[in-house]
Amino acid sequence: MNYQTKNVLRKAPGFLIIRLGRMVNSSLKILIFFIFSLGLVSLLGAQTQGERQPEAKSQGPYKVAILPVTVHSPENVAFLREGLLDMLSSRMNLEGRVMVAEKAAVKKALAGAEGEIDARKAMELGTRLGVDYVVYGSLTKLGDSASLDLQIVSVKGEKPPASVYVQARKMEEIINGVDEVARKADEKILGYSLLPPTAQKPAAAPAAAVPQPSAAAVPQPSAAVAPAPPLPFSSPAPAARPGMGWGTYLSEFTQSPPLPIKVQGMVVADCDGDGKKEIALIDERALRIYRWEENQFKLLKRIEGSRIDRYLAVDAADLDKDGKAEIYVTSIPETAYQSEDKLTSFVVAFKDGEYRIAASGVNWFLRVVDWPGKGKVLLGQGKGVGKGFEGPIYEMSWDGKQVREVRKIEGPKFSSVYGMTPFLRKESLYFAYIDSDMRLKVADQKGTFVWKSNSYYASDVSYQTSYMKTHAGAEGGDEFSFVNVRVVVQGDEIVLVRNISPIADIFKRQKYFSGGEIQGLAWGGATFQERWKTREISGYVADFSIEDMGEAGGRVLLVAVNLPKESVFSTASRSAVMASRIQ
Repeated sequence: MNYQTKNVLRKAPGFLIIRLGRMVNSSLKILIFFIFSLGLVSLLGAQTQGERQPEAKSQGPYKVAILPVTVHSPENVAFLREGLLDMLSSRMNLEGRVMVAEKAAVKKALAGAEGEIDARKAMELGTRLGVDYVVYGSLTKLGDSASLDLQIVSVKGEKPPASVYVQARKMEEIINGVDEVARKADEKILGYSLLPPTAQKPAAAPAAAVPQPSAAAVPQPSAAVAPAPPLPFSSPAPAARPGMGWGTYLSEFTQSPPLPIKVQGMVVADCDGDGKKEIALIDERALRIYRWEENQFKLLKRIEGSRIDRYLAVDAADLDKDGKAEIYVTSIPETAYQSEDKLTSFVVAFKDGEYRIAASGVNWFLRVVDWPGKGKVLLGQGKGVGKGFEGPIYEMSWDGKQVREVRKIEGPKFSSVYGMTPFLRKESLYFAYIDSDMRLKVADQKGTFVWKSNSYYASDVSYQTSYMKTHAGAEGGDEFSFVNVRVVVQGDEIVLVRNISPIADIFKRQKYFSGGEIQGLAWGGATFQERWKTREISGYVADFSIEDMGEAGGRVLLVAVNLPKESVFSTASRSAVMASRIQ
């Protein structure tokens, strides 16, 4: 396993949320687009690297002792010593090549050591521990700046001491850089690069006269190799950037032309059964179904709601197993808080050659999740009187005519059907969910609370649940419920949106975000660890989808974004689709 696929733990900073009052002119909807292109790592290149490694492995794995770092800081950050020790140990350990000594044995050997560790003391400790290398160093934090400096010492003196380090303007960036530091330390020990061949700069080959074979001697290819399809919004495709987790590489984002709409949600699925995927987008009062053809979006169907409808979420799944995914739209009347109106959710299906509303007046908040062992499952939750989500969450069914509840979901008492997903860890079922305080939490199947994030995961999609209080001040806002951002499972990770506010969590009635990112988090048994994240995207990230686009180019991360206003006085909405190829 190369280092781009090993865990990288970044402590995502808690972000601030602000509500700026309700925008009267929330307009049009966003249109997103998908792109795709195939890029696979060359097997020949991978083999070349693999041919260099057996030489080192033939000597057996190098035994390495990692010592707790010395902390230099006027602040009390000593708690980071244990965390950094665990992170370095897990990342430097390479099966068959680098074996990290037990933490307990290292601490026992350190018990009699006095003063700071230097190269001589490190070699003495290494001799007592029976290891080949000792890694020690320091963490220095002054103000906002921080630096992690490590020394690698050969116990037998077979190699000169080496150093690796990471410097940053914020402590979070130090945590984010542990993966790279660990890789570099292993490279010093092993004597070769751990980067995949595609990430290494090829050495310039000296110019040489090469004899040209005769035409008869030139082998003819048995079949023409077609180039990978270009990304829809850019040509040529952007250079790949190392990523961590389920994708070996995430390419740089490309962007569709701006669209004059404000997106509430997006889903991608094969809705007509032709093997090609459509894109369904909702704004506040309309559903649009698109297909990307001939470098443009083709509108297949537009379904407009009434003037009092408010569309909140969109999902898709083929629950009746007819080879065509149904589209589930959650809708609520804007006047529901006044008259206790029911939800006006509906189902759209492709029948008799066109998209039709197959069921309307569905009185449920709806969300599709990937359930371990079951596949795609439709969940439903009811609405309270004078408040938002209420009651248990149910697994729902669709028989082609009606949406019905099947069974109650056993687990924690969720505040909302949105922003939750089940996931497996060592054959045990857990639930990741965003609670009413906008924190990501984890509970086991019995409902026992396990963990809570420091970061906020907020949304600006909301609906009114009761009459607004007068003179409530900045802290008022309990009259609104928010539809949490999407959380999905990908392999052993969960993926979700983290939107970023430039101010603070001052206004509860409305939020304002300057940017957002998609994060991949892995559950370690006690906490979620950040494996990867996209670069910050300017604007509000409304939704995302990870799709296998088939012949069009493999797996793609699609992100629906409401772009920033052109100026403070601008009232027009603009949105775009960001797309990144996953290799």
